[in-house]
Amino acid sequence: MMDFFQQETDFEVKDDEPIPSTSTHDFNPVQRIRRKKQRREELSFKPYILRMKKIVSPGLKLSSNALEDLDNMLSNVYQMYCSEFQLLSSHTKIKTLSDKDVESATKLCIPGNLKTKAMDIGRRSVFPQEVYK
Repeated sequence: MMDFFQQETDFEVKDDEPIPSTSTHDFNPVQRIRRKKQRREELSFKPYILRMKKIVSPGLKLSSNALEDLDNMLSNVYQMYCSEFQLLSSHTKIKTLSDKDVESATKLCIPGNLKTKAMDIGRRSVFPQEVYK
């Protein structure tokens, strides 16, 4: 019985022949494994613009060019805010941003009279409505 198992496991390896693989996924260095590329969706504010347009003024109509321009403007503002948030979080060494950090980023990103109006609207949305009545 012992001789039978020894005969099964003994085999000669020649230098010319490759050793057979036991894995189910053979790796061939010439042939790459191709993975499906995940399509990275671009950041778009178009659905939110249309939703707010419907709430604020339902009779207003926007052309596709106007919608595209609004989307580009909002994405630029978003990028400005993100860069300011990165700077503020690196200066404070804190990963969580507070409402004060958002206010200071707004002061840095938005100029002039728009800054005060944006701060006022932001405070109204964050804090309870009873404070401002």
